[in-house]
Formats: sequence, C-alpha cells, structure tokens
Amino acid sequence: MGTAKGIGPEAAAYATALRAVVHGFTGRGGTQREIADSVHVSQAALSRYLSGERIAPRSFIAALEAFLAREARPLGAEVRARLDELCGLAHQASRSPAVQLAYLKGELARVQAKKNAGEAELAALQEHADQLEQALRQARRSEEERRALEERVAGQANSLQHAETYTRQLQAELTTLQEQVVLIQREVKVLRRQNNILVEEEGTAAPGSGPQVETAVSGVSTQATGAGGGPAPSPGGTFAHGNKERGTSPSQTSAYTVSWTGDEDPRTFTKNGLAIPGSLLLVAALAVLYTAIEGSAKDNPAWAYTSSLIFLVGGAVLCGDMIPADKAKSAIPARTLSLDTCGLTASDTYGIQHFARTSIKKISIHHISERINSRTPLALHLQLHWWSPDAHRKSGPPAEWPLEQDPPDACNRQPHTSPDTWVPVCVLGPLTEPDRTDLKNALALHLKRRIEGIPVPALPRLRLVSGRTRT
Repeated sequence: MGTAKGIGPEAAAYATALRAVVHGFTGRGGTQREIADSVHVSQAALSRYLSGERIAPRSFIAALEAFLAREARPLGAEVRARLDELCGLAHQASRSPAVQLAYLKGELARVQAKKNAGEAELAALQEHADQLEQALRQARRSEEERRALEERVAGQANSLQHAETYTRQLQAELTTLQEQVVLIQREVKVLRRQNNILVEEEGTAAPGSGPQVETAVSGVSTQATGAGGGPAPSPGGTFAHGNKERGTSPSQTSAYTVSWTGDEDPRTFTKNGLAIPGSLLLVAALAVLYTAIEGSAKDNPAWAYTSSLIFLVGGAVLCGDMIPADKAKSAIPARTLSLDTCGLTASDTYGIQHFARTSIKKISIHHISERINSRTPLALHLQLHWWSPDAHRKSGPPAEWPLEQDPPDACNRQPHTSPDTWVPVCVLGPLTEPDRTDLKNALALHLKRRIEGIPVPALPRLRLVSGRTRT
C-alpha cells in the first residue's frame, strides 16, 4: 500500500511511519483486519490512515501500542515518540479545519490529562509533605521531652548528691555527739564518785567544816560542764578529793590573739566593688562597637570605635581590679582580735569592743555589704541572744572601720530588735588556710560555737598551746 497523491509531506511521513509499524506485525503472520478490530476502526479507515488520505488521531497510536503490547510486539520508546511527533506535525500542516479541530481537542485532552495527573501527584506530594511536617513536629516534641527528662534526671542526681553529702554530715555530727555523750557519761561517773566521797566526809567532819565542804561540792558542779574527763577543778584552782588538796591544775587555756598592722594589701582580704560598673562598661563597649559595624554609626564609625576602645579599657581595668588600693589601705587601721573563755574582744586604734561568750548566738565570716573606698571587706559577724546585755546596746563600728566613714547599718540599731541581724565586729585581714583553721578551732574551743556553714572538728579533742591550736 503506497502513499496517496495530493497529500502534504508531513502527512506522508506520518503514514509511512504507521505502515512501518503495521508491516512489522503483518510481516510475521498478522493481518490488518486483526489490527482494525482491536483498535475499533473499520478496515477502510485503517487503509486511509496508512495511505495518508486521513490523518490518524493520537488515540489511534495509543490503541495500536496497546494491541502490539498484547501481541508481545511492543513499540519501542523511540518509535512511540517519533509517531507522536509526526502525528502533531501532520495535524498542524493539514488545511482541513475539522482535522485541526480534532487535533486541538486531542491536545487539549492530553494536556488536561497531564494536568490532572500533575494535580494528583502534587496532592500526593502535599500529603507526603504534611506527613513529614507532622513527623518533624513529633520529633521536635520528642527531643524537647528528652531534654526535659535529661534535666530532670540531672536535677534528681544533683539532689541525690546533696542528700548524700547531707547524710554524711549528719553521720559525722552524730559521731561527734556520740563521743561527747561518752565523755559526759565519764564526767557524770567522776562527779558521782566525788559526791559520794564528799557525803561521807560530811558525816565525819566537824560542825565548823560544813560550809567548806558545801563550797567544794558547789565548785565541782560548776566546773563539770567544762571538764574533759578527769576530776573537775574547783573555782580556786584545786581539786577536792577527800580531806586532801592537790596542787593547782593548768585547766585555764591560753587566749587566742591575731593582729593585723594595717599595712596589708587590701586586695588580699577585700572584694573589688567596681566589678559591676566595669561589666556595664564592657557591655557599653560592645553596644557602641555594634553601632559602628551594623548600626547608625556605620557611615562614620571613627568616634564609635574610639568610644568603644575607651569603654573597653575602662571596663577591663575595673573588672580586673587593676586600680591601686592605696587609698583603702591608708584608711584601714591596725586591729586585734582576741578570744578566750570569757568571750570575744575586737580592738583598733579607735577603741575596744567586748562580747561575752554567753551573749553570742551564732558566728559567721562573710563580706560586709558596705564598702571602704569601693572595696568590700571580709569581717567576723555575730548574732546575739535577745536576752543578753550585749543585745540591748548599740554596737560600735567593727574594728578596722575608718573613723571618717559611716559604720555599717547593722551597727546603727539595737540587735535585739532583729534577732537574725548579723553584726560585724572585726574586719579580718589576709588569712592563710592554717590561719583559718586556727581561727575556727579557737572559736570552737573558747566560745563553744561553730562558724556558720563551716564544719569544726570535735570540740573535746582541741586545746591551745602557746596561742596555736593543737589536736
């Protein structure tokens, strides 16, 4: 079958390509009738398609491809693409309005089909994106829950560690109390034995000796609480035992005294009070530098860079404590802190303050909130019992406080009006670790008080030798 005369070259090329495909089927035993029946066209219409008298629509190509695929003779991708191209060229070159209209309808249907397929694919992609977004939100919530759980675990671990530390402290205090109970039990046994001896002596003594025996018994009872295990000394420094008297016992321990000359570097025992202003200057330097780089001063940054440098240097000097402390050093006088069994005494060139041991409720070492020439000094603070005489008088400024400067607020009101007020009594100087240990031990031995928040060794095992503490 040849190409019909009077048709355009595009239609002829399209018909030639269709005949080649059909010949591939009929050349192997197939017939055109089988093709016409399968693609639902008449044999006459098929002949016109193959001769070029009529231009086969694109649907014919699709039906022919499906038929050949069923017959195990599928079209190749290149052949199908070539047929689609030739079909479009033939329809475009046709002068028949009906052919062009049919082609345009087919193209419109094909585009619509592609659009529907694209919309379906887009909907599927959108649904998949929604699923991914939901999974991402779930993953973020899981991550936040994991972090919160880790923080809770860390907090519980920290609480457990604090609880273990507190338990160990309680165990240590319990051990100390048990040791003290054993010592008290020994003292009670000694006092009972001495009391029995004195009772026996009272029965055999002369009438004039009654008051003397009674005085001895009173002396033993008074000193029992301060004894360390053996017979307790009487007020006169003798031991009462039967009708005999033994020599004086060195039960009175020596006083603890520590002094500072006032020539010490204040930076070794005071805190820098200009650290916060220095930090503000550093923040201001960063702000000005930002305006020079990104902000309003970007066009003319010279002044901003200069100001930032000045603020930076000033902040570094203040935060780094580089300003000499000569002014504070000259304002701090010499002072002395003394401890004995009667109480605590703080003195300087301006005066002396004494606090009885029975008046002291608590002891603490911390920095005073007020400053001496922009420096915050370290001081020994006391809390006093409300019923003590010392609590009903205004305390003076702490030892070493400059006379020309107003004393701290806690020194300007009566402590008994606020029982929890910490009253500074002495500004401390530089303290090494052995000095701190000696001070803690002396406070524990003489004043029977612990420094607030700092553990002290067992009290009965401490004694002072030549002004130093020994265990």
